[in-house]
Amino acid sequence: MKLDSRLVAYSVCAVLAVSSSVVSAQMAEQSCTDMQMMRNQCGQPQKTKKKQESQPAQPSQYPNATRPEPKLTPPGDKDAAALNEGLNAVNNGDAALAQKDLQPLADSSDNPYVKAKALSGLALLKYNSGDTKGAIVLQKQALDLNSLPNDDYFSGLYALAQMDVADEDYAQALTTLDQWMQQGRKDSADAYALKGNILYRLEKYPDAVAAIQKAKSMTEQPKADWDQILIASYFAMDKYDEAGKVAEAALAKDPNNAKLLLNVVQIYTNAHEYDKALPLLERARANGQITDETTYVNMASLYYNIALDGKDTKANAGKAAQVLAEGMEKGIVKPSQDHYKLLGDAYVLAGDSAKADEAYDKGGLPHAQAPHKSGKKKR
Repeated sequence: MKLDSRLVAYSVCAVLAVSSSVVSAQMAEQSCTDMQMMRNQCGQPQKTKKKQESQPAQPSQYPNATRPEPKLTPPGDKDAAALNEGLNAVNNGDAALAQKDLQPLADSSDNPYVKAKALSGLALLKYNSGDTKGAIVLQKQALDLNSLPNDDYFSGLYALAQMDVADEDYAQALTTLDQWMQQGRKDSADAYALKGNILYRLEKYPDAVAAIQKAKSMTEQPKADWDQILIASYFAMDKYDEAGKVAEAALAKDPNNAKLLLNVVQIYTNAHEYDKALPLLERARANGQITDETTYVNMASLYYNIALDGKDTKANAGKAAQVLAEGMEKGIVKPSQDHYKLLGDAYVLAGDSAKADEAYDKGGLPHAQAPHKSGKKKR
């Protein structure tokens, strides 16, 4: 049971797009606040500034951070306007405009804050274009300047951990996320879920389970992706009962989720609990949710092997043949000697020699092969 390597790393864009954030109280005391800069209001008459500065400051998202807030130098009007336009272009998906505005700032601005924000915006451009490694390089450069206020710095650090996950550099992702947790000192359900995902990739399954359980305990609305990590971790530890409990609970909330249903089937099959796996497979088949050859063949094989074990032999063998024949009729199961062999053997056990011979003929096989237990097990 494998998971997508980018699972739980999908929110990088939201993390990096910080063009509307309030920088810090330090900036508010100087000639141009970050909020004013982002609204292209720097350099306006003093009356307008005072009106803006009278607005209550936004509380810090990281009030307990151990990192000292850096002293910020307000950008000039020209840099502020270019940064504002560039970051808005990033958010609006205008890569050409964003590149035009942000690259000169990243290359030559003498304001460390402006330079870091521009680099962070360019990192998002790289990430959105699929250049994850390039995004990581630029994001590290932005953070290494140590010129961002804590809200932006720690959001950027968290984004860097997500980028590392997307790049499948899980050891580095864990190091970065631990730094975020230790220095930012902010409890977050999403952060523990991300940590669980990373630990799963590192094959530290008990730790992954603990992290996901911690994440779920911190919110009343856990995400479905978290259960996928939990299920996969239990599965990897051969704890099929635990995996089954989580999967069944998730399936009860989302009964039409075909992928989740088949994951539950896989869990029960590996635990040899075929009496639980087959009804779920039948439900999926009835709903048209089985769309791949492997699942059709495995389902037929389960019925066939149960028949070989002497449990309702004719009935189960008939179901095996029915399932496989249906898959072939739909064009999902491709004609092959192995498939026709399984179909013919199933018909033999079901007592239908005519259909058995027809299947053997199509597969170029001799008639009335002695049936034996199929090797096609559910993977």
